[in-house]
Amino acid sequence: MRCNYCSQRITRNLTIKEIFLPQKIVSEQLCSQCVKEFILLERKGSCYGCQRWSNNTYCNDCIRWQQLYPKYDFHHEALFSYNPAMQEWFEEYKFKGNYGLRYSFREFLQTYFKQKKNFLVIPMPISTERMKSRGFNQVEGLLDAANICYQPYLVRFADSLSQVQKTRKERMALKQPFKLTLEGQKAVLNKDILLVDDIYTTGRTIFHAAQVILENDPSKLYTFSIAR
Repeated sequence: MRCNYCSQRITRNLTIKEIFLPQKIVSEQLCSQCVKEFILLERKGSCYGCQRWSNNTYCNDCIRWQQLYPKYDFHHEALFSYNPAMQEWFEEYKFKGNYGLRYSFREFLQTYFKQKKNFLVIPMPISTERMKSRGFNQVEGLLDAANICYQPYLVRFADSLSQVQKTRKERMALKQPFKLTLEGQKAVLNKDILLVDDIYTTGRTIFHAAQVILENDPSKLYTFSIAR
């Protein structure tokens, strides 16, 4: 068995389930050294709205967002800090197209989503042009690898440069690029929704997506990302 990211050989004891159900053996995982490189975010001492470090309930950015979306119950959660190691991982997975890396955070995602069983999970979409060039939706790939059920109700109808290629000012000036499918408009009504993205930066993209969902009256809308 080798690390899903660095390919170093992994030696570990099998679990009882893996011994009696060999088909359940998890062959795609991170080694202990790689796990140390990815920093899990703390819940305590962070902004309730976006999980940035903060002594207050909401950071200044989220207070500004609340002025734009006064009816939105702000709550974003993320698993990892977007540190240099995570940036390198996303460069390899998302931009260089190493699709096998979708399994890297499988166990972390499964643990998180066990707490969200009553939520309708909606992944952030990518445009048709981006799908043609990349070959996969990076968020859906992560969810598929972790066997997380989701519904692709959001559609991205406008393409643009990657967020990492934009300044903060350019990100904040983006126009609405998303819409809900007709099926999605009916499905989100009075439902608890969890909107899933890969990286939370300024929040502009995820709030655009949240806006079109909020227009269709969900009972609750929370957001989640792998990194923050």
